[in-house]
Amino acid sequence: MKNWILAARPKTLFASIGPVLLGLALAYDQIGQLSTLTSLLTLLCAVLLQIGTNLVNDYYDHVNGVDDETRLGPKRVTAEGLISPAAVKKAFISVFLVSFVIGIYLMIEGGFPIILIGLSSILFAWAYTGGPVPLAYYGLGELLALVYFGPVAVWGTWYIQTKDSSIQAALLGIGPGLFSAALMAVNNLRDRQNDKEKGKITLAVLLGEAGARSLPLFFVFLGVLLPFMAAVILHKPFLFPVMIVPVVFMKNWLHLAKGPIDSSLNLALANTGKCLFIYCLAFSVGIIL
Repeated sequence: MKNWILAARPKTLFASIGPVLLGLALAYDQIGQLSTLTSLLTLLCAVLLQIGTNLVNDYYDHVNGVDDETRLGPKRVTAEGLISPAAVKKAFISVFLVSFVIGIYLMIEGGFPIILIGLSSILFAWAYTGGPVPLAYYGLGELLALVYFGPVAVWGTWYIQTKDSSIQAALLGIGPGLFSAALMAVNNLRDRQNDKEKGKITLAVLLGEAGARSLPLFFVFLGVLLPFMAAVILHKPFLFPVMIVPVVFMKNWLHLAKGPIDSSLNLALANTGKCLFIYCLAFSVGIIL
């Protein structure tokens, strides 16, 4: 069980929970109530898709020869021989199947938009590092994180509660999307040298060390601006304090800018995930207040 928990990478799950919480807050602000069952199933599906994606990455990075003893990141169970590749593959297929079965209720409730979001989420969770053209190997990791852990997650959660097709929730979802992209950029900064040697083309590899250090900071900076604009446009003064959240993590951003590129970036990655979740939580409270 310990190895399976390691494979699921529970510390990353806040990236999927945060945007859903924001979507629920936006829905509650609009209609004054939420469906408890739909809310819980949405959260569960989001978490399962994140776990499935983590298992896919664990499996395919090993199969594609990216993970080896030089990797700076946390242990991968497939590469370390803790769980067999066949078992990990069976596990991510099972997780995606469970998320699909649970998602049937959500797809019935939300109709075509939720069907499209659900099926494409499973497809891209697999295609991120799997399939004939693994998207993360061609510099698309940050873009996928921004879109699917931002506007897609927030708008989808909001739509299934409100049935309102306005794009407001998608625009506000850019905030957590930017922090999710920053999370991905930190991950790729840490793995830049290893990825370069293994032929995995990430934005960090393409931009070089200086650019790879600047990229997550750029995403964070844009993420700070969004609650300011939302506070002004939506007349929500309690959104202004959301801008303070990333400032609390200033030590983390300084480490990304000037610190060593070694295993210490695992802590920086964890702190970026914490910042993402607190940002979403504060954003949600600011919307409701």
